[in-house]
Amino acid sequence: MLAFLVRSSIRFYSVIIALSVILLAYGSYRLSTAGLDIFPEFAPKQVIIQTEAPGFSAAQVEIQVSTPIETALSGLMGLTTTRSESIQGLSIVTALFNENSDIYRNRQQVTERLASLNGRLPASVQMPVPVPLSSSSATVLTLGLSSAQQNLMALRTLVDWTVVPKILTVPGVADVNVFGGALKQLQIQIHPEPLHRYGLSVNDITEAARKATHTAQAGFIENTNQRFTLNISGLPQRPEQLKKIVIKTIKGQPLLLGEVATVTYAPAPAIGAAQVGGKEGIVLMVIGQYGANTLSVSKAVEKALLEFEPLFAQQNIDFHNPLFRPADYIETSLSNITGHLLLGSFFVVLVLYLFLYNRRTALIAAIALPLSLIMAAVVLLEAGVNLNIMVLGGLAIALGEVVDDAIIDTENIFRRLKENKLSNNPQSTFTVIYNASMEVRSSVVYASFIVALAFVPLLTLDGVAGRLFAPLGIAYISAILISLLVALTLTPALCYWLLRNTTPTEKKSPVMLFIQPHYQRLLSRISLHAQRIIIFSIAACLIGSLVLLNLGTKFLPELREGHYIVHTSSIPGTALTESIRIGSALTEQFLTIEGVESVSQWAGRAERGADTYGSHYSEFEVRLKPLSGTGQQLVLNQLRDILTAFPGILFEANTFLIERVDETISGYTAPVVVNLYGNDLNTLDLKAQQIADMMATFPEASEIQLRSTAAAPILAIQLNLDQLSRWGISPQQVSQTISTAYSGTRVGQGLSGHQTYDIVVNLHPMLKEQPRSIAQLPIRSASGALVPLGELATITTTTGRYNILHQGAQRLQTVTCHVNNGDLGGFINKLKNKVFQEIAFDSTNYPEFTGAAVAQNKAREELILYSLLAGAGILLLIYLALGSARHTLLTLANIPFSLVGGVVAVLITGSTLSIGSVVGFITLFGITVRNSIMLVSHYQQLVQQEGHQWDFDTVLLGAQQRLPSILMTALVTILAMLPLAINSDNAGREIMGPMAAIIIGGLVSSTILNLLLLPTLLLHYGRFKKP
Repeated sequence: MLAFLVRSSIRFYSVIIALSVILLAYGSYRLSTAGLDIFPEFAPKQVIIQTEAPGFSAAQVEIQVSTPIETALSGLMGLTTTRSESIQGLSIVTALFNENSDIYRNRQQVTERLASLNGRLPASVQMPVPVPLSSSSATVLTLGLSSAQQNLMALRTLVDWTVVPKILTVPGVADVNVFGGALKQLQIQIHPEPLHRYGLSVNDITEAARKATHTAQAGFIENTNQRFTLNISGLPQRPEQLKKIVIKTIKGQPLLLGEVATVTYAPAPAIGAAQVGGKEGIVLMVIGQYGANTLSVSKAVEKALLEFEPLFAQQNIDFHNPLFRPADYIETSLSNITGHLLLGSFFVVLVLYLFLYNRRTALIAAIALPLSLIMAAVVLLEAGVNLNIMVLGGLAIALGEVVDDAIIDTENIFRRLKENKLSNNPQSTFTVIYNASMEVRSSVVYASFIVALAFVPLLTLDGVAGRLFAPLGIAYISAILISLLVALTLTPALCYWLLRNTTPTEKKSPVMLFIQPHYQRLLSRISLHAQRIIIFSIAACLIGSLVLLNLGTKFLPELREGHYIVHTSSIPGTALTESIRIGSALTEQFLTIEGVESVSQWAGRAERGADTYGSHYSEFEVRLKPLSGTGQQLVLNQLRDILTAFPGILFEANTFLIERVDETISGYTAPVVVNLYGNDLNTLDLKAQQIADMMATFPEASEIQLRSTAAAPILAIQLNLDQLSRWGISPQQVSQTISTAYSGTRVGQGLSGHQTYDIVVNLHPMLKEQPRSIAQLPIRSASGALVPLGELATITTTTGRYNILHQGAQRLQTVTCHVNNGDLGGFINKLKNKVFQEIAFDSTNYPEFTGAAVAQNKAREELILYSLLAGAGILLLIYLALGSARHTLLTLANIPFSLVGGVVAVLITGSTLSIGSVVGFITLFGITVRNSIMLVSHYQQLVQQEGHQWDFDTVLLGAQQRLPSILMTALVTILAMLPLAINSDNAGREIMGPMAAIIIGGLVSSTILNLLLLPTLLLHYGRFKKP
């Protein structure tokens, strides 16, 4: 098969070249129109269910809302677990499904089960609603509006009725979360004093307003040939109209609504607020659909918003675009990776020319580079794999290796052609090129499959690690296999086309003329001291292994996104205005940091958001100017210093993507998560605090938080059932009165052009601020008398839980923290040991350690396990390639020495071992084995086919003949990786840079062993016999 392929490629070389040009052109066009995303889609297969329960406490929401929903979902096909958070008036339940399940089928199952809850939840609870699916990065753009002339109500009206609808028309947008502004309402603000004076209850005002604004079906008039639809207009919809509504008649005089209540346009009770640069405003968070391309959606949204620029300018509105733009990271990463590819490609061509010293041969080998990478990308696109940073990283790592097969083939063909020209009995060019290509073909094929097989373990990873790194492995394997196909077809075709007229008088490479004599002398000396050098090599390998075991570990390195997210949390119950005041003070300090471009804040939550954040919680978007990785880290350190010095707040500060990864793994934006399960919340709180105190004893632990707080302020209204019975008042009347006064009761809807607004009855805002006002609310008894609420209930101030957490339908308390030095693996092991030694657990409560630290350990264990399985396959391929168990084992001797170089590279760069670093070692081992096979197979060629005696002269001859190709393939890979490894602490290189450094370090050490020690080992322990 291989012989037929090579022979046909040479014979029909013009067809092969033409097809390659066409494929190159098509691939270039396909790539120019392809979208690009940050990471592969790593969002878990989950469905989030939001249920509004107005007036319910956290405990009531837990028992009456969250638990029934969890029970209804249990037993769904593919369901792995459920998580829930119950807060005052809101339940958020997350159903997590198997990774291999279909997310849309999952939503259908959930919707069917939720429908069964109809009539089983409390009457005042709204139906559970699955929130829109969003991508793993969720936010594709964050925007802001503020104005010195427009009030917050006008801004919010503009946003809700003009800006948001436009954004929602953009394909790929799932939703827009709006924070801040003032939601317009027409409010009838009651005062208890005039109500008592005129003998009116709160319910009287509500019913009067509802009757005045209610639009009933008027019907139609129809005669024998025509029908008229009846339309009632002129209903009161403006403040001046509603004020004239008659409530009752007193001594023949009408009592108007305006005499007992304030009727005006006013903001709805806020559940969120925002500020931009220290000025109150509105923040819009654009959420991308599941599977949507971040860069494409961002550009489409920005294009759609261009039409509003004249409007914003006309109304003196400051439009802050963007406050956060994940696509910036994509574009910066693409620029950096593109620069790496171009510079790496230049180094590749330079090395080829310096070693081959022939422009045509250098060109032949170099052509494999763009064709292999572009066609690999096209194959991935056609297979449905979207381009992203990880895919580009896989192609970037393969940059130096996709030319290896072509180098080996071209160098051997070139050498054989020159020998043929000097021969007394020269063969035809076709025969020489065919034989030279087939001479190395078998070993090249086996070596390529070995390198590809080394990456297969990446495809078997579970969880977030698998979703992130599998596309990198697919891209790398695709590039290697396509480069093999190029070497089997295009390379011999180009050699036949361009090298047919090679003459023996062509000069040798000055580089090789300089290196070969020195190499010969060095190899001769090493052969005399083989035992000492072998012992030294073994010692170096053992030391390297010990160092490797003690290196710090983490899931992912720091990502340089040019943006930081800061989360702050005050005491539960902190008002929105106070959160904004604190945020404005922090913003002022943040803006003094050199390199910070803008700061925005939102507090609380959005109306349609599935978040459970209270008024005490804030999130800041800190956008940076263009900075290096070191500069960005300096900004982060200063942010943390400011937050640490600010009194009364808990905080977290991190990059957006790292938080999304952490959140996907554990549900929290922290890498270390300890879940405590049990039924008694007080016991869980006590043990959680013990763990938090324990974390604080580790100097590397920071940003320690308990995720379920128990100190939220509550105004408890304890109904006196005896008093209610005496007055003939039902508990429902009391609840409805309180709900109307403080939450507002919607009695109608007003129209203003194409816009609508709610007409609401509630308590006057000034009275809402005074807790004593609640006791004055009038409630009508069965006899018609008005009774103040204070006579029907005991009103006291107390505290209660802000939120109650569940996982797997069990209560839990969660403790989270960050680790400063990056060694997550070491920290989690120390914490586990200390927790189990110092804290007693029983059958009713137990801990679970999770988060990125645990996911990293699991991924590393899986990689090692599957690498061992892949290693068995690699051993089989090596044996098939060499046909000798002895030579197979000698080939593997190079692997430990490559590890030494990789470890040295880690130590020099000062990085910690991430999942990407492990991938770097896997890559390195595959390349190392490949180079060893090429040398051993060449010795077999010399002895078995060319008849050389196996002695030191043959060892020296084979080593010198393979020296150019071994040096070229190693240098090409090293120099191709070099731009990626240098300044790896920059956007797009954070994950690939450490991998590249490990590959470079390992290749240096393994190439030295391959060229100097392996020939000596083969001389003493190898067995090459003539057939």
